[in-house]
Amino acid sequence: SQDWMELASSGVAPDSAEAQALAARHVDWLRGIPGTPAADPSGDLDGYVRGLAEMYVADERFAANYGGRQGAGFVRDALLAYVGD
Repeated sequence: SQDWMELASSGVAPDSAEAQALAARHVDWLRGIPGTPAADPSGDLDGYVRGLAEMYVADERFAANYGGRQGAGFVRDALLAYVGD
């Protein structure tokens, strides 16, 4: 989450190469969590990532991990760009 906060405050766009590299790393991390759609080869990875991305902003408990709603919004936008939304 520190990497996300630093990148969000750097002024780069959520669809920048830097943000997309971090989004890829985030999704790779999600794939390593057993029992989730990300870890299931036949799971809905894109839908799972979209849902989490929206939750990061909607729930202040998650947003706090990314420096608040503004930082969580950056994470959401980067993840949505990563999965093609």
